[in-house]
Amino acid sequence: MNKKNIYLAQPSYMSSNSAPFPAAIGALSAYAWRYEDIKEFFLLKDIIFLREKQSEIINRLDSPFLFGFSSYMWNIEYNKALAEKVKARFPNCVILFGGPQVPEGEELLESCPFIDVLIHSEGEIPFLELLRALRDKTPLDKIKNISFRDGEKLVYTGFERCCSTDFPSPVTSGFFDRLISENPGLRFTPLIESGRGCPNRCAYCSWGNKDTGMRLFPLERVFGDLEWISRHKMEYIGFADSNFGMFKRDEEITEKILELNKKNGYPKKFQVSYAKDSGERVYNITEKLNEAGLCKGVTLSFQTMSPEAQKNIGRSNMDIEYYKFLLRKYADAGISTYSELILGLPGETVESFISGIEQLLEYGQHAQMMIHLCEWLPLSPMGEKEYLEKYKIKYIKIPLNQPHVVLNADDEIPEFSRVVVSSYSMSAEEWKQVTLFGASVLCFHHLGLMQLPALYLFFEKGIKYVDFYSRLLSSLLSKENSVFNRIKKQLDDMLENGAGAVVFDERFGKVSWTFEEYAFLSAVFEKEAFYKEMDAFLSFYISDDAFRRELLSYQAFTVKEINRPYAEFKGNYNWREYFSSLLKNKRAELIKREVNYFVNDEFCCASWSEYAEKVVWYGRRGGKNIYSSEIKERFVDGQ
Repeated sequence: MNKKNIYLAQPSYMSSNSAPFPAAIGALSAYAWRYEDIKEFFLLKDIIFLREKQSEIINRLDSPFLFGFSSYMWNIEYNKALAEKVKARFPNCVILFGGPQVPEGEELLESCPFIDVLIHSEGEIPFLELLRALRDKTPLDKIKNISFRDGEKLVYTGFERCCSTDFPSPVTSGFFDRLISENPGLRFTPLIESGRGCPNRCAYCSWGNKDTGMRLFPLERVFGDLEWISRHKMEYIGFADSNFGMFKRDEEITEKILELNKKNGYPKKFQVSYAKDSGERVYNITEKLNEAGLCKGVTLSFQTMSPEAQKNIGRSNMDIEYYKFLLRKYADAGISTYSELILGLPGETVESFISGIEQLLEYGQHAQMMIHLCEWLPLSPMGEKEYLEKYKIKYIKIPLNQPHVVLNADDEIPEFSRVVVSSYSMSAEEWKQVTLFGASVLCFHHLGLMQLPALYLFFEKGIKYVDFYSRLLSSLLSKENSVFNRIKKQLDDMLENGAGAVVFDERFGKVSWTFEEYAFLSAVFEKEAFYKEMDAFLSFYISDDAFRRELLSYQAFTVKEINRPYAEFKGNYNWREYFSSLLKNKRAELIKREVNYFVNDEFCCASWSEYAEKVVWYGRRGGKNIYSSEIKERFVDGQ
């Protein structure tokens, strides 16, 4: 019997020379092809996981029976364009769409006549049942969680909660082995699940929007995935869990990762979303990962410091005193932390957002802060018309807001993000003002260009962080050619013409950068001139020329450069000891004594593109863009 050819697509952008495994279509195929009746009747002919030229894909299709597309914000337009071409060439091919970018009901069927079936929510069971129904030519209306065309009529079969954990892993099913063998030379980044679902229902997120509950996959499956990744010598491993560390067994998973790292040397880095309360279990997990060099940092999450915005999005923050305790605890253990804020949430004002930044800095969040632009997602509570109208939310359509992707001149199909720029509590002009200010704080403080002077002024002279960075931003904006004026103009263009929220610059490779990363790279590219300008700016606060210049020189010394495997700095103060305490939010005494500081950079980069990738992109969350613990000292007086 000639088998029916099935094609599945989950196309992604390349990041440098790596690509993510298409985990969603892998999960669907692993489940469906575990059954003999599916194996006998259907052949998984091809897997589309990169944004290839669509004409080349069309030309290699061989009598497709069904073409399934897993759709996200980074591939929905590509998927629709390809699906329309497939339908035009092969009218009898069943076009199937699923994924987070597929709204509830029949909406996508109405706007895209070339799509035949939609899968809503989780896909394994509906996909299997759909294949069997199409094979047997039976009605589709008994399959839950789908929408489909029935002649001229559009049918939505309704939602049914999935409670199963009996899903085989795409990692150990052979699905990913096929991709590796068919694409030699390409680096893959694995993403695995130890569980599924989220207990939270944050308005801006679609993760916990449906009543799917929290389910855990068997440990045997998780351990099998980890062993496969280690055996295939994959350096980076990501978990798709929403709250890792919530369950006792997550410590067992951590021990397995450490065991494999010790045995085989892989994986080398571990990335996951930790449980929101970040309790003792999360600390124990990250402490062990950090000791082995696998920790990519711990999220101490907020999203907003505004009580009104928290109420509007259905979220509450951890106790502030507990947050400060955790910051100190992680800092003392040498574990990097980062906190996230989302700009654009209803109820947030200019004053509350800037006050929130100040609070986090004063509490001691000097390691990393991330400010995300709020994006409208169709399956989130914020995606509902009633929510938008209630809070007077407006969003703009811009090119995909995804940093660190390769600009491909052959990719003719743009993707889009829908970024919230105003609500009842913040105008679009105010949003632009806060976006620019946030980028400056992240660049100068959390990426480390002017962090040390800001710490000194806060602890010694009581200068608030936001006042210092507001004045610094104003100073830079007064100069026509400054990088922040370029960013300001791009923000204007975003609001007026839908320009993008990332920056491409050939000096730093072929990938896109966030505003703060681009500003940091531009400053380090002209480091001497930048710190000369900062000397003039800092004279407003520190009149002692010799002291000010030594402080700035030490600050410049801590920022990594290219082609600098070894560096020395001769100082007259205990700078390293002093700032090590301040970074832990502990007061310290600045003592005058002659000290020679030096550093050996084991990860010295030879080019700007390598520096941008390894130091800024990969190293940002671990604080690897600046020297801290690497700095050694010799006291001239021998003490």
